[in-house]
Amino acid sequence: MAAYQVITDFLKRRLLQPVSNLLRQGMTPRSLSATVVVGSVIGVVPAIGITTLLSTAVAARFKLNIAATVLVSYLVQPLQLLLAIPFIRLGISFFGLGELRLSIAEIQAMFKADWLDAISKLWLANLAGIAAWAILSIPVGAVLYFMLLPIFRQVLPKPKMVAVATEGVTQEV
Repeated sequence: MAAYQVITDFLKRRLLQPVSNLLRQGMTPRSLSATVVVGSVIGVVPAIGITTLLSTAVAARFKLNIAATVLVSYLVQPLQLLLAIPFIRLGISFFGLGELRLSIAEIQAMFKADWLDAISKLWLANLAGIAAWAILSIPVGAVLYFMLLPIFRQVLPKPKMVAVATEGVTQEV
């Protein structure tokens, strides 16, 4: 029972509280949806180790919340590991690189036969996976954006109207 409490406390402190804080920062539904989409799409790129740099650069370029974008990319990193091989296989089929095999035994045999050739072929396979990701990222990102937008419009608090008086005239802001 104590282990369950420790896990739930950890998840609340490390996952739910940061996400809740992001929702309370005054982000609009559009910006929050774009932030989640950019973090999600970049978080699954089949190139280990570049997600933080890439998500930071894209978030800065489009003036999104950098911390939220990086957080989302970190949260989807398990999907990055799960989707790496499917992206690589898809890229191989897109570009007609059918001679590349990705089973562990075949990779080991490739390295035993000629390790430089193996690195070359695996590099090419990884580039094909990145290209497949790039081809799919825009339509998947657009669909995800339009799916999340109505949800965030319902979930985020509505902005409060503030009355401002200037020279005897009251305006709503």
